[in-house]
Order: sequence, then C-alpha cells, then structure tokens
Amino acid sequence: MKTESSAWSLLHERAAQCLRPGLADRVLRATRQRAEAFPSLLSQFVVGAMTAAACFGAVAFLAQHQTASAATPTVQSGWQEIASATSADPDLGP
Repeated sequence: MKTESSAWSLLHERAAQCLRPGLADRVLRATRQRAEAFPSLLSQFVVGAMTAAACFGAVAFLAQHQTASAATPTVQSGWQEIASATSADPDLGP
C-alpha cells in the first residue's frame, strides 16, 4: 500500500473505534423527528397571508381615521362661517 493510503485506512479504523454502533440509525431517526416538528410549507404560507391581511387592515383603519380627523376641523370651520353669516343677516335669522 502507498503511504497515503495506509494513513487514511489507519485514520478510518481509529475513527470507527471511537463511534458507537448504530450511529447512522440514530442520526437518521433524530433527523426525521426534527423534520416532523417543523411546520409545513402550507401552514407557513397561511400564517404569512394572515399577517399580511392584518397589516393591510391596520393600515386601512389608520388611514381612514387620519382622513376623518383631518377633515373635522375643515368641516367645523365651514359650519362656523355659515352660522356667523346666518346670524349676521337679519333676513335669515329668527
């Protein structure tokens, strides 16, 4: 055997002595158990879609609220102008 080949086979034998029998089975079993614990792709998509819908709803609600809040002073000032014009005109008031 070549020197390199004998070195690799010696390393292989020593590594095999350090490992307990059935390592490959234990690793595969643990991998399968962990794979079952993760959520499926469909459930991840559903959670993402629900999150996007909730964010859209929050943005729409806040935009509507801010639009209504911004319009209120304008509407009130318009009614005040109408009320003052009405009270100043003797033909329109009681």
